[in-house]
Order: sequence, then structure tokens, then C-alpha cells
Amino acid sequence: MKKLVIAAVSMAGLIETGLCQAPAPPVQSNISDHIRIESFQSRKRDDDNGIASFAIVNETEKQISSLELTCWIDNERERGTKVLVWPKEPIPARKTQQFSNVNIGVVGASKAACEVTAAE
Repeated sequence: MKKLVIAAVSMAGLIETGLCQAPAPPVQSNISDHIRIESFQSRKRDDDNGIASFAIVNETEKQISSLELTCWIDNERERGTKVLVWPKEPIPARKTQQFSNVNIGVVGASKAACEVTAAE
């Protein structure tokens, strides 16, 4: 009986401790912190569409089978265009893969930039 009382008091202490602890805040992480574009270069075609070449750096523990980029011109991110990119083969975890001839939309004579906004 004494062991049962000690066990009950110990359990009550654990439950009370658990109830008093605040949950850890969720980790806010931007995908571009873990999957990013490097060596971005773009050129304009005669039809004013931008064609880009770049490397995708995958610093996650998962392979990537598709990417969503947001591309914009003249530092106007709010007017960005979504660009979907599928590698020939999934990008392995902790690896880099080169992309070339990716159509990033109309750029005219402006300077283009892109960032990764989603990945699967």
C-alpha cells in the first residue's frame, strides 16, 4: 500500500509539472533558409521573356521532386510571378542541382530575381 501511495504522489507531481510548463513556440522557418537559389543568371529573349540558369541548393533531409519559385523584376516582389520547376530527377537531400533554360516570365529590359517559395 505504501508503494501505491508513493507511486500516486510521484505521478501527480509529474502531471502537475507537465501542466505548468508552457508549450515550446513553433519554429518559424522560411523555406528559402533551407532551399535556395545560387548562381542566378538571366537573359531576355526577343519576346521579352526571361530565361534563367541557376543552381538549387537543398539543405534539407528530404529529396525535392518539384519547386515553386517566385520571380519578380525591378525589386517589385509584390508583383512576382509563380514559376513551377520539376527537376529531371529528384534533388537528393544535402545536394545541389543545376537548372538551365527556365522560362521565368516577361522581364522586358528589367533585372529579374527569383526565390524558392515552396518545394515537395
